[in-house]
Amino acid sequence: MKKASSSDIFKNGFWALGILATVGLLGYGLTYIIVMPKVSPDGFVPKMISSSSSPISSFSATLAAFVLLYAFAFLPVTVIFTVKKYNTNPFALVLAGCLIGISLVIEIINNLPIIAAWVYPGSFVSIPSDTLLYLRQVETVKFLAYDVAGFTLAYMAFFCYAIVYFRTYRLLSYTIIGSIVAFIANIPFLWLAPNMAIILMALSIFAFASVPIFLVRISVE
Repeated sequence: MKKASSSDIFKNGFWALGILATVGLLGYGLTYIIVMPKVSPDGFVPKMISSSSSPISSFSATLAAFVLLYAFAFLPVTVIFTVKKYNTNPFALVLAGCLIGISLVIEIINNLPIIAAWVYPGSFVSIPSDTLLYLRQVETVKFLAYDVAGFTLAYMAFFCYAIVYFRTYRLLSYTIIGSIVAFIANIPFLWLAPNMAIILMALSIFAFASVPIFLVRISVE
């Protein structure tokens, strides 16, 4: 029986990271579809304190877990892909690599505290409701700011990939462009039909879920 070389081991690990990143994105989108949270442009920041004793909901913790899975797995995939395919278009691939790298670091920093608060075994100190509401609002605005910055940089990076590989990997380019279009289309539906906005956002995430596998496949060819 042939013994696996170190190259084969790392190649298999590379594929595993791509699959984990895909699972993270699929889980992220699927959670939105299953829960179907009520969303609206003026409803992202809380206006009152929830009756729940936990500062973090199960929905938020689940989303954060899938985002962290995607971010931790996809970061090395992006680095390896950039190194392997550098000569294809150095300027575009380095730019895309920097953008997605910053995006993933932002998502990790933004979502780790959610998991930490979810698993924290102690009890949180009770404070006046108006002060608590203010803190929740500030934390929510900060989270949204980081989240918007993170996925915006990711979309910009993936658009670079779509341009570079438009002639050689049309399916990859069309998938990325379709994902971006679906995400942009969901914005007006936040006012018109919130459930449709969630569906379009989930479809955008599902389309992006194929990108890590595409990048791994291109790298190992």
